[in-house]
Amino acid sequence: MLFVFLALTFAFGLLCWIDLHKGIWVLTAVLPSYLLRTELFHVPTTLLELLVLMFLFVWFLKRKKIPFSLKKDKGILIPIILLVLASTISIVTSIGIVAALGIWKAYFIEPILLFFVLRYEIQEEKLNMDSLFTALGVTALILALVAIVQWFTGAGIPIPWDIERRVTSVFDYPNALGLFLGPIVIIGALQIWKRTQINRPIYFFWIITTLLSSIAILLAETEAAVVAVVATLFLAGIWNPTSRKKVIGIFLVGGVLLALSPYQSFIIQKLTLQDFSGGVRLSQWSETIVMLKDHWMFGAGLAGYRDVFAPYHLATQYEVFQYPHTILFNIWVELGLLGVLAFLLLAWRTARHVLSRPFTISPLSIAFLALVEMIIHGLVDVPYFKNDLAILTWILLAIIFSYASDQPSLSKKKH
Repeated sequence: MLFVFLALTFAFGLLCWIDLHKGIWVLTAVLPSYLLRTELFHVPTTLLELLVLMFLFVWFLKRKKIPFSLKKDKGILIPIILLVLASTISIVTSIGIVAALGIWKAYFIEPILLFFVLRYEIQEEKLNMDSLFTALGVTALILALVAIVQWFTGAGIPIPWDIERRVTSVFDYPNALGLFLGPIVIIGALQIWKRTQINRPIYFFWIITTLLSSIAILLAETEAAVVAVVATLFLAGIWNPTSRKKVIGIFLVGGVLLALSPYQSFIIQKLTLQDFSGGVRLSQWSETIVMLKDHWMFGAGLAGYRDVFAPYHLATQYEVFQYPHTILFNIWVELGLLGVLAFLLLAWRTARHVLSRPFTISPLSIAFLALVEMIIHGLVDVPYFKNDLAILTWILLAIIFSYASDQPSLSKKKH
């Protein structure tokens, strides 16, 4: 298996050497390849990580550049430096240093380096931002088709999800599918919205991809993804002045219909976390709060949550998740208070960067709304601490921060 991985990595490196932008497209399209794991010199790694490292190596070899400026990028560098510092400290405070190092490089160092490189390519080398969205759409389409086939045949669904026939596509559990497809559904919906600005084949591609991805989310029965997608589309609608009244009217009518429907109690139960899944989360959150009272400064360290949390877990009828399954606690237990500060500062700078501009359906707003969907989903799940989602987050941030204040012409370029 290692030989195959290395062969694929070197072939990918050759592609990057010939055309870096095609390499970026392929890398974006194969984010789920983190599921293919191996060891290199007894160090656990994934195919995705090998491809990322190869891309970065070729990029630095070809461009011979530092993809950021200490003076020009001070605003974005401050939260990133704090984040790297927090994650590095969390290696030391972790019980399992080897596992912590793996998370540190795969969830922080590599995605952040990729962020700077992608931003450079977009700003300086005119990388087509819509091509990144299309790469994600191709991946989503394949994942959705696999999920739909799973549902019809029942084949390939892992235990215990096969009992309820909750599809997972290539992932190990249904929520992973919803976490990955949710932001891409938002990207697709907004691409369809700006149909006059894209060619007809791409327009129909996004219709098919968005429809099938939405069906796959429903078949995975990932209610959080459904709520996050609907909520984000609502926010997008009211953000756009031309559609605000219409969207509010549609949602009011939809709310009345849901209130009158026989599913009213079921929906309320889900939204208020009164079902079994919600009960597990509420229990773990309350116990995590108790844990954080004793570990408020540094949390549990990277990959240390389960071990540190164990003495605080009294509701033994419930399983213990790998993370607390809400975005604030996820960050706090892994990175401590400094990590929370870094993420809040990064979120604030991102929101200010986007919301200070008039609304247009552009790569800037599309990437931002995809991140909004991930944050809403993250209220009850883990939208970052996974190889593909960490890189997806920084790809979206690279698109957003490519609209640098000193490069106003970028927004006028053809995408």
